[in-house]
Amino acid sequence: MTQIERKYSSSSKVRPNDRSSDAISPNFIYGCCGGCMSSYCYVGRYNADKVRIDLNTQRIFSQLNKWALTQPWPKKANQVDPEYYVIDIGCSTDVGLHWKHYDWHKVLTFFDLHPKLKSSFATKYPSMLKIGNIHRKEKHRVRISLMPQTYSTILEPHTDLIDARIDCMAKLSEQVEVHLNFSPIIYADNWLAEYEDLFKKVKSAGIPFKSECIFLTYSQVQANRNSTEVNALCYNEDLQETKTSEHGGENLRYKHQLKGRMIENFKDLYGKYFDLSTIRYIF
Repeated sequence: MTQIERKYSSSSKVRPNDRSSDAISPNFIYGCCGGCMSSYCYVGRYNADKVRIDLNTQRIFSQLNKWALTQPWPKKANQVDPEYYVIDIGCSTDVGLHWKHYDWHKVLTFFDLHPKLKSSFATKYPSMLKIGNIHRKEKHRVRISLMPQTYSTILEPHTDLIDARIDCMAKLSEQVEVHLNFSPIIYADNWLAEYEDLFKKVKSAGIPFKSECIFLTYSQVQANRNSTEVNALCYNEDLQETKTSEHGGENLRYKHQLKGRMIENFKDLYGKYFDLSTIRYIF
């Protein structure tokens, strides 16, 4: 059973990033009770049984302010955002699921008032967000995580159903900027047909968005821990190779040449339904 701890943390490092955000905030919450913790989620590799809630909110704000002061202004536009420095505030948790465990309105208000910074986080529980219309829409980005329901049922049990996540797009887009997080992209039999069904549903929602597209990263540790059903989707030695991550860990990723073809196949399919310029990055 996951334990929830509330403590004052001395950890307050702002980490640079160049994909989902310009930087990653110190953890307001570290750990998660989400349904993907026992499959592909990287948080579960290092912290499977605790959710640590940091009570030192002002210290985190102070570190974000210090980081922002070192950045040139106006910002040079990049793929992350054309105007603001985007900070991922939920890199090690799911903000939607843990909305009740933190004063997220206080966090969002910090970004409302900051001249340089914008918040961002991904969630598999958009139905649990209670953002409302009290914050500046252009200063916050919610990235709704999507994959075919066939895969989500196995890899993300007890999360919002995919159709429900898509249904949340319209309401959320009135409150914040909405992007889509196609992650992890799973290669399996009929995978393109599964993603085509997903794209049709997203298209029917009629909500403008940008996206980030991330193919599966797995590990031998996860393969040893997870069920046969999960490994059937995530673990295949014939398709994967070992690669050392930027943090030094050994991960399993789709083989380089195969992944290159998969990326092109995914983009070709995506382009049938959406403008390819809406893909912020894909790897």
